[in-house]
Amino acid sequence: MKKSTVVLLSTVLCASLASAKVQHVFEPAKDTSEFTDVEWNWKAALSFYYQGLTQDYTPVTGTEEEIGNGLILPNANLDIYAKIMSGFNVKLQTMLSSSHHPEAYVKGGYATIDNLDFIAPRFLEGLMANTTIKIGVNDINFGDDHYRRTDNADVMRNPFVGNLAVESYMQAFHVEVLHRLPTLNAFVVGGLTNGKAQPNNVVKSNDTDDAKNASYALYGKVGFDKQLNDALRVRVTESVYWQEKTARGDLYSGDKSGDVFANIFGKAAKDTSQQTWNAVSGYADIFASKTNFFVKYNDTEFYGLYEIVDGKKADGKSIDMNHYAFDIVQRFANDRFYLAARYENAVVKHDDAVRDYGDAELTQYQLTAGWFLSKNAVAKAEYIKHERKNFSDYGGNGKAEFDGFMISAALNF
Repeated sequence: MKKSTVVLLSTVLCASLASAKVQHVFEPAKDTSEFTDVEWNWKAALSFYYQGLTQDYTPVTGTEEEIGNGLILPNANLDIYAKIMSGFNVKLQTMLSSSHHPEAYVKGGYATIDNLDFIAPRFLEGLMANTTIKIGVNDINFGDDHYRRTDNADVMRNPFVGNLAVESYMQAFHVEVLHRLPTLNAFVVGGLTNGKAQPNNVVKSNDTDDAKNASYALYGKVGFDKQLNDALRVRVTESVYWQEKTARGDLYSGDKSGDVFANIFGKAAKDTSQQTWNAVSGYADIFASKTNFFVKYNDTEFYGLYEIVDGKKADGKSIDMNHYAFDIVQRFANDRFYLAARYENAVVKHDDAVRDYGDAELTQYQLTAGWFLSKNAVAKAEYIKHERKNFSDYGGNGKAEFDGFMISAALNF
């Protein structure tokens, strides 16, 4: 027994001393590798959670549901990558288990095209030297938040346990072009999407209300990203998203896996939105703009966003949202350990046909400590406090809140 304990402790210690240097990857680099034959590989991720939250809210009907401490459903991902021809790669993403789906299902799949040699040798070679085309169902490249979030079981890029409470994140069909400007340390993105996590664009309504018919969204992004010296990296991006006359837009509710948290505010464990808030649900016309910044100086990281959303319903009622968040991460011991803190606030001005409490406001605080046992294994402990005011979803005075701790452990391999 003693020998087994010593071996186990030695293994954990060696793993923790292994290099876990965090690489901050946003837009991927071009694939310029030589093609000789079809190649494929796979990647898996597992995550486990212990939830210790309490909540306080007044439902419109019924009574408040109490929650206690305990383990919640583990999550698992399985991704398959394949290189099928020169500059042509595909990826199939499967969620083996998630909060929203305990059974396995396909998240999406897409192709990235880095040259057009399959059309003709060296076709548009000059243009494609710095261009990547992406087609399929995946995360659209709106803002930078999707590069630093938990994607079901894949938690490595997120310094926190939970994601943002207001997330302009969507897994949908899209066609996207990324053009890099290396001399300026900049890039430009343009994309087209149907704006739906589960599209049904073959059905056209006979209703005269155009909002019940399918429409497509345009989005774009410009960015500057430079390693100024060995100690300092600076990145700034601006993104826009525009869609009109749609019956359903999933920009703020497009995560198919569901939230990390369970049974918040009386919702079933499998519901996609637990702590997240889709303030623009039901609005036919949407225009969103988002500014992101990322600064890394030695072992300290600053990240932030400022977002403005304007929306309009088919009956003319409007909505305006101002949303901002910022966080700081301090890493130690060659990135093996870190501390992180985040503050988030969103205020929505809208015409409330149910109960006019005034401007709805959401505030969320997160404090997290993390330990990379190796570059493939991480443990996190987080305190989170989430507050809502003037929400028509709740009775009483429209207030709701939860707070407590979350513990997670995850593996990527």
